[in-house]
Amino acid sequence: MIKSVVRSGKDGKLKTESSYREIEILDSLLPYLKNQYQLTGSQNSYVFLNENHEPLYDIKRIRDNQWKKTLIKCKLDYRPIYHTRHTFATVMLENGEDILWISNMLGHKDSTMTLSRYAKYIKRDDKKRATFLEKTVALKDTETTPIIEKVG
Repeated sequence: MIKSVVRSGKDGKLKTESSYREIEILDSLLPYLKNQYQLTGSQNSYVFLNENHEPLYDIKRIRDNQWKKTLIKCKLDYRPIYHTRHTFATVMLENGEDILWISNMLGHKDSTMTLSRYAKYIKRDDKKRATFLEKTVALKDTETTPIIEKVG
């Protein structure tokens, strides 16, 4: 449960009401988080700590001390660390994840903001849409066209 934020090394209030939320920890990440907790969990209640065993809070220090070095090691061009948020949302949408779940993970108040920013990444193929209606509507024969009479 996200209940607070660390700014300048101090716990503070979250930005918006929708920021107070539960974030599902993806099963594929659990081994990494458990491993990190074994390294740092006994030193502090925070899982991720800096070299002084303090919570990571200064984005400039994270960017300069860890992020840039990681990108170089992975032979990737520089990109702002915030782009990982956009990458997460885009990859989830491209793979058909539920938009409401993604909105919650991003802390958006509702799916409107998520859709306005990321709808272009939702896969659209050329498959025939609303085929369930063919089973429901009596007009299954595409040769038959309903006759509409003008009244009056």
